[in-house]
Amino acid sequence: MAEYQSITSRKINNRIFSRILYFFPIQLVFLHIKRNHILLLFWLLLFLYITGNLGVGFGIDTLFLAPIYMGEISYFSYMIMGFSLGGFIMAFHIYSYILFSRDFKFLATLSRPFLKFCLNNMLIPVLFIGLFIYQIFKFLSIEELIPTLKILGYIISLMLGLFVFYMLSILYFIKFNKNVFVISGKTEIYYDDLGNNKVKESNFIKTKKNSRVNVDKNTWRVDTYMSSLYSINLARNTDHYEKELIQKVFTQNHINASIFELVLIVSFLLIGLLRDISWFNIPAGASIFLLFTLLIMLFSVFYSWFKGWTLTLLILGAVGFNYLSNKWDLFQFRNYAYGINYEYKPRYNHESLYNIQNNGSSINNALKENIEILNNWSHKNKTITKPKMVFINTSGGGLRSALWTVHVLSYLDSITNNQLFQKTHLITGASGGMIGASFYREEYLNNNIDSVDPNYTIMKHKVSKDLLNPLAFSIATTDMIYRFKSFNDGNYSYTKDRGWFFEKKLVDNLGCFKDKRLFDYKTPEYQSHIPMMIFSPSVVNDGRRLLISPQNITFLCHLDTTIFGNNIAYENLEYKSLFKNNNPLNLRVTSAIRMNATFPYILPMVLLPTEPKIEVMDAGLRDNLGLSTSVSYIENFKHWIYKHTSGIVIIQIRDKERKTTMKDKQSGSLLSKLFTPLTNVYKNFLKIQDYKHDEILNNLKKSYNGDIHYIEFALKEGSSDEISMSWHLTSKDKKQIYEQLYTEENQKSVEKVSNLLLH
Repeated sequence: MAEYQSITSRKINNRIFSRILYFFPIQLVFLHIKRNHILLLFWLLLFLYITGNLGVGFGIDTLFLAPIYMGEISYFSYMIMGFSLGGFIMAFHIYSYILFSRDFKFLATLSRPFLKFCLNNMLIPVLFIGLFIYQIFKFLSIEELIPTLKILGYIISLMLGLFVFYMLSILYFIKFNKNVFVISGKTEIYYDDLGNNKVKESNFIKTKKNSRVNVDKNTWRVDTYMSSLYSINLARNTDHYEKELIQKVFTQNHINASIFELVLIVSFLLIGLLRDISWFNIPAGASIFLLFTLLIMLFSVFYSWFKGWTLTLLILGAVGFNYLSNKWDLFQFRNYAYGINYEYKPRYNHESLYNIQNNGSSINNALKENIEILNNWSHKNKTITKPKMVFINTSGGGLRSALWTVHVLSYLDSITNNQLFQKTHLITGASGGMIGASFYREEYLNNNIDSVDPNYTIMKHKVSKDLLNPLAFSIATTDMIYRFKSFNDGNYSYTKDRGWFFEKKLVDNLGCFKDKRLFDYKTPEYQSHIPMMIFSPSVVNDGRRLLISPQNITFLCHLDTTIFGNNIAYENLEYKSLFKNNNPLNLRVTSAIRMNATFPYILPMVLLPTEPKIEVMDAGLRDNLGLSTSVSYIENFKHWIYKHTSGIVIIQIRDKERKTTMKDKQSGSLLSKLFTPLTNVYKNFLKIQDYKHDEILNNLKKSYNGDIHYIEFALKEGSSDEISMSWHLTSKDKKQIYEQLYTEENQKSVEKVSNLLLH
């Protein structure tokens, strides 16, 4: 008896274990892991994004956790996020259903089989939603400093958006989703009787002996499934159902799902095409959900049509597109600098560059013109004692550098009675730092600093506004397709892309630079009303630096040819001389700023009208601080500077400290060691620039007889590592940047600037 009870108990335990193991949601997860690697890759990316394990340095996590719509975090922005997440989850269900439904024949016998499948396929989405809500709550409370009650409102808005999309989907699939009973016209009792051998043959569809359809082959075992949120049923046996009938059910469901997919794809493309309208500029995180949705649905549609040939055809299509892009201009998507003429194409070769750089009359005229600018600076700063001449170098680093630069400049001007900018002659640098410096100079030119914004709060608020959202939105929402749209700038026409969106958003955020050209700054710089500014984007093709200024600065590009002769390799190119026939001074200042801040992949490289074609990108690739430009300028006019000033003050505004930390590269995983040569180059290239800068400053000290004062303002390493190098800043990021000016090292620098400029 005891043995019988033991056997019975084991059978019951085995049955319970079996029904748990072969529970439909669990089996679907196993099947995803076995076959559905493409979808799992999308989920993995999303999990990594929201947890800050991927792209956090560029602020990708903020796109999801603190979505921005119409310029602010709002309930509506979270509702849009929820709606978009619902679209992605539904795409996940549709693709999974098309891929797996024939492995689960019992689905065809259920009412609304697709909706039942979605319910059982929710394990991964539910895990994601739960983690997403937790990450949102943590991020908003810690990084954005938002009250708990408001955060709960945002989370409710997220779930509301998700619910709305699900309800729309359910209404569609309730109407069009059919099972074997609807398609066959037979009742459930009929098939139950058939299973009990009371009905021997179906009069609706007869099985064909040579049918190519075999839904029995390689079916996946399922014992139990969720029939609703609150009930679990046993899976129905389907051996007595006609195979062709089950096949017909799945085919009909797949067609309905594909129609739903096509509607969503068209809607997604329309959002991209209408993104000129501010209402259609949805949060970038939502657009990433939609991009993933689009990719899944396209793959799903292809799979519905081509089955096992899908991946092969997609690879062939990608190879073919790549080939066509190399042959036809139609497939070559270029970004342009707005305002210049692209019809005329100057030669870009050694002989042409040699002639430009060694044009004696151009060099002499440039030197004379800059002496006049220096004399105007001297007249402006005429006092009993000789003034100090200030050179400002500001580093790249996204919005953190832009805000840090404005914060430092405004503070130094406030404690020196505006003597800082009064005595500044030249500003150079890269990326975000030059955005901040350009904005500060523009406000200084327009007399908006003291009169309109005495505490600089408005200025800091403007420069720290989000720029990442429109860029990410542009990348995600069919940037390639949208490039077929164009706009006119005077007599010239250019295509629209995320470069155009970046400039538009920059103008909107800052409230200045609209329709401003390089020539608008020629006279103010010449008269020394404002400091000179030189942009120096890097030429991708050969690594040279393109020096952009409204003034003539050919002397900065000239080298003594007595040693190398005609074989000398010029590092610097003057923009005005190279493009003298392309209306160079008509260049939008926002385009000059953008070229100087074109971080790879975030912004498109800018094509310039030469033959052969060249493209330019971020100045930080060659000189993240622009120090080499400043020192070269000083070297050319060191005698004038020595005679008319009491010394040089070089102020560097850096987004990172100049500290060298050693890491043991012998430790780490095998995979990390494999990539060590590449990661070392990437991580150390700014340090390499620092080593070169130290050498340049040392040589300047030897060649210049006057006083040279070097002053540095830097974000501390711990802080700058936490603040992402992106075009988005959180409330916590801004707070940290403001506090950094009061560190011991930076306060010593403040005191040094004050002593030099006021005494």
